[in-house]
Amino acid sequence: MKFYRWIILALGIGLIIVSGFYPNVFKINAFTILILFILAIPAVAPYLKEAVFPGAKFIFKDEINKTKILVEKSIEKAKQEKKDTLPFETFKLSSVKELLDSDHVLALASLRIEIEKVLRNAVDYFDISVRDKRNLSKIVQAFQKKELLYPEQISALRKILDMCNKAIHGVAVSTQEAKQIIDLADELNNSFSIGYSINFFPNEEYENQGLFCEWEHCIEWMPLTEETTELSCPVWGHNCPGGIKLISSCENKNKEISSDRVLTREKFLEIMENIKKKNKVTEN
Repeated sequence: MKFYRWIILALGIGLIIVSGFYPNVFKINAFTILILFILAIPAVAPYLKEAVFPGAKFIFKDEINKTKILVEKSIEKAKQEKKDTLPFETFKLSSVKELLDSDHVLALASLRIEIEKVLRNAVDYFDISVRDKRNLSKIVQAFQKKELLYPEQISALRKILDMCNKAIHGVAVSTQEAKQIIDLADELNNSFSIGYSINFFPNEEYENQGLFCEWEHCIEWMPLTEETTELSCPVWGHNCPGGIKLISSCENKNKEISSDRVLTREKFLEIMENIKKKNKVTEN
């Protein structure tokens, strides 16, 4: 295929030379130049992928290293605030990782789509005013203005999205670099604490993760009224996104749990483990 690309380019150059010596045989005008340019694209495309930006060539390695520092700072901030990190992925990456071996650029495109899906859905829950929801950079900017995430999380997200965009638009990226970018997104998941995930989709794997229900991962973002209402979670107190029906199903669990509205994570896990043991005894 490469051989044919160079034949086409050589043919175009040859016609230009012919036009110089024999203008009556082959005339060059604006339309001819356009055709020659199109014919030359396949031959020079691999070199255009190096995409030089103002001042220097874009290098993924440098951006990956900068992003890694931001992700580490985000995780450290969560630890300093003594918040437990989630056994839950804010950004679901299983399908993204599966694409790595077959098409690493497509994997990065899938990563961008996943981040975009989560952020767009979160805009509605936070009631953020964004003029154009199709513009992902505007959404990230809105999160920054509302101070809903650490500054380091915002910067890390921007860099990850920027690297994905560049790879999608032709900047050469290796499989190893693509894996590092995806790993950074995976590590960034660890900067979201229990109850504070910005993923507002129900978590179907909550039992396997030792969580109370499918909304525990983001429950702290939900409204909390001074007086308990029929919408209040019987455990965490915040309004349940699952509605009254889900709240009713939680009443039995709540009988085993302290009535205090503030419950430590360690105490909660201990109680849930006791419930599981009791259920096993009952089944036997």
